[in-house]
Amino acid sequence: MSEIPSSAAGIAELAMPAAPGGAGDDVGPGQMDRLAQMCRTANFARRHLEAAVLYEANLTWTSYDVLHLTVMHRPIDTGVVAALAHVSKGSVTRSAAALIRRGLLRRSVPTKDRRRSLLAPTAAGWALNQQLRSQLIAELDTLLDTQTGAGRHDVAVLRQLITAHQQ
Repeated sequence: MSEIPSSAAGIAELAMPAAPGGAGDDVGPGQMDRLAQMCRTANFARRHLEAAVLYEANLTWTSYDVLHLTVMHRPIDTGVVAALAHVSKGSVTRSAAALIRRGLLRRSVPTKDRRRSLLAPTAAGWALNQQLRSQLIAELDTLLDTQTGAGRHDVAVLRQLITAHQQ
């Protein structure tokens, strides 16, 4: 039997149910329930922010992430954007193409390595990113109600919102 690489060990441990009656009883299904809840929480927050802020700018979360990462790391290789955003390079290419058509990004190819593609924001892309970032922060503050929830963990607040939304 081959050994699991250390980077995959944590994921494999989550996927394997604990032996009944063993010391790791709450590692199996309980751990997976918490992981599923965390994923639902992240999806809920992303969908809410897309609908409340990004929809009017005709962006998805992925296209906003491509724009934002390009603004923050200008210029940046499309492969690096994909790695930072945890999406496929194809998703970055599709989002970047749409942003380029809208005049928000520009693409260049380095002369030393024609296989690479670098993205940089235009002035309009930089301005839109700044505007949306402010709106996203304000909407997240509203969603989390940080004034009344001071000292509470954001994920806990989001989990409560999801529970209320499902009922």
